[in-house]
Amino acid sequence: MEAEQAFTRAYEEHADALFRHCAFRVSSRERALELTQETFMKTWDAVAKGQDVRNYRAFLFRVLNNLIIDEYRKKKNLSLDAMLEQEGVSEGSFADLQTGSLEEVVERLEIHLQSEQLAEALNTLPESYRTVLIMRFINELRPKEIAQILEESENAVSVRINRGLKKLHECMSDNT
Repeated sequence: MEAEQAFTRAYEEHADALFRHCAFRVSSRERALELTQETFMKTWDAVAKGQDVRNYRAFLFRVLNNLIIDEYRKKKNLSLDAMLEQEGVSEGSFADLQTGSLEEVVERLEIHLQSEQLAEALNTLPESYRTVLIMRFINELRPKEIAQILEESENAVSVRINRGLKKLHECMSDNT
């Protein structure tokens, strides 16, 4: 019963963060939901088999990260155009930006464009940098937690975060 309560608490505390992390990495809301659900199923299977999970957050992110890597391997050859077509992104997707005062619309549009530029720049980075930057700044994980998830030293993760930020800054500077 205690394991079930701990698992339920972990679900309540971490499901949203796991989904956001996954959605940002796989760029498909539905697939992100599936992978997040699969993460919890795999975790529950491990707990039910008696595996002692001391840090659910790190364990869940490690399972999800492995599932995302598997996903990348499966869909390595999908082009950006095919992904956009599949997701139904079109000019009409931006209709929600058109409500409110002119200043509000302009502000939302600027934020939207900046986030698109950031996402594009992130996608140009090598996977090792992209992963740690998303974990650090989108999921707000500490370097120590990222190190646990990736099973690497905290120092290696911190170095990768700093180098990734430099590369991201270069990419963003090149695009302006």
